[in-house]
Amino acid sequence: MSLIFSVPGKTFLAGEYLALQGGPALVFLSQPCFELEAKPGKGNVEAVHPDSPAGLFIRKHTDYFSHYDLTFRDPYQGKGGFGASTAQFLSAFALWLYKTSQQQDMEKVLDLKHLLEEYYQVAWNGEGQRPSGADLVGQFKGSMTFFEKRKGLIAVKSWPFDDLEFFLLHTGNKVATHEHLKSIKEFDASSLEKSFNLIKESFEIGNSEHFIQGIDSYANDLKDLGFTCKETLQILEEMRKVPGVRAAKGCGALGADVILAVTQKNQTEEFGKFCAARHLPILSSVDKISLGLQVRGTL
Repeated sequence: MSLIFSVPGKTFLAGEYLALQGGPALVFLSQPCFELEAKPGKGNVEAVHPDSPAGLFIRKHTDYFSHYDLTFRDPYQGKGGFGASTAQFLSAFALWLYKTSQQQDMEKVLDLKHLLEEYYQVAWNGEGQRPSGADLVGQFKGSMTFFEKRKGLIAVKSWPFDDLEFFLLHTGNKVATHEHLKSIKEFDASSLEKSFNLIKESFEIGNSEHFIQGIDSYANDLKDLGFTCKETLQILEEMRKVPGVRAAKGCGALGADVILAVTQKNQTEEFGKFCAARHLPILSSVDKISLGLQVRGTL
């Protein structure tokens, strides 16, 4: 007898850093999914660091979680960049709300405002920039989630461009996002917002050329603001020269862990050779799009 919370991996296709100021973000949610398994037990917790947001939340509610043994499974094997920490927190929060098997549809019982308030309490100690929570909202909603906190806007979309596909590559590098956020000072996000609006408009009117322009423009803005590490900048420069590649950018903190490559559909032969030669594994793609938080089993 166990309850399993399944949470998709997340990637900021655009909106990282802009979301820190309450601005819009576009998060892609993909398979494979993280899982947290809960069984009746004595409060044992496996593969969740006690000082992580989920670990702190569990310690905050010890009376509740002491009745369960928890095991977290990471299909990315700790590579980083796909939202393991927020997946842990979302699962623990959902378990805390879970009362009966009749409540497996978490859309009916989970309030996003409450979710974000609880997350900020355990994920931010007041130093530097507060996490946006856009990744958390995306992992709850699934598919391709537009989220803008300052306006309270959430929209879940499908991929609208028949002539394009995209891939997510792992660089092998890793940045601790919570530590990086502590070092960020105030910055002017107006250029990021202008580029993001082009991406958002491309979804609304189904214009793939606008999407390409928006991704390239957002990547250049991140570079100009110093929000892309030098290792990723080198990869992007080379990748943009590969036949079939239409746009590329680093994703998330400093673009360090994951790179987005947008290609012309069915024109990926040279791109595949490039990835193999540079030892850049493809960990996800547009055909791996996933639902948000899912719950199965019973306690």
